[in-house]
Amino acid sequence: MRFRRGLRWVIGTLAAAAAWVAAAAPSPQVAGAEYAIRWDARDGGPATTEDTAALLGLGTKRTARFSVDYYELPPSSAAPPGFATILRKRVDAAGHASVTWKLRGDRALDKWACPLRDARDAKAEVDVAFGGADSVLRRYSYSCTSDTPDSAAGLLSAHANGCPAAVTHVDAGRVKVEEWRLPGGTVLLEVSGSGVDTPVALEQFRRQVVAPLLAAGIRPVLQSKTETGSRCP
Repeated sequence: MRFRRGLRWVIGTLAAAAAWVAAAAPSPQVAGAEYAIRWDARDGGPATTEDTAALLGLGTKRTARFSVDYYELPPSSAAPPGFATILRKRVDAAGHASVTWKLRGDRALDKWACPLRDARDAKAEVDVAFGGADSVLRRYSYSCTSDTPDSAAGLLSAHANGCPAAVTHVDAGRVKVEEWRLPGGTVLLEVSGSGVDTPVALEQFRRQVVAPLLAAGIRPVLQSKTETGSRCP
């Protein structure tokens, strides 16, 4: 019970990242962060979203299932030095499709531009991935979403990879658990939490999420879901 109370406290104290809405949004400082830890279920530890939520004492608010496929972008796609451009399509159980464009790189940008028409949910944040108790990889990401995937793909001359992942998403408030079943048999689990980019928030996620998962036998991987899911077998 003490652990569950502590986890509810950290979930409540992790503040949501502010949305960045302008098409050429200035970003002199990225205050929001997404903390995450990922592992291959075949290597040990919890093997499903249910097992993971039970281990962490999470109360499930909502469970959703959808598919995710990535696009190949032409070499001419513009990106600042040190950044990669990502385009992914998500289709939910009802058949609704959306596409997310993202820039991810090694530093904060002074400004950025979303190329999608009728874009929503524009945001800038720091992606903080744990490779172990004391191993942390930081990347800066800038993203926006559109509900017209075909239009976005045509606009960016992108082609879908055609090897979608089946995803189960468990919403437990500020903490999310996802299970990615990828073509080829890989099952990737992730626990993430949105918050502020501070040493206190980092330590809270480390103690309340990372430590119990490591104790349960997971072997963290630093590769992102994009790096793993965008490679077809």
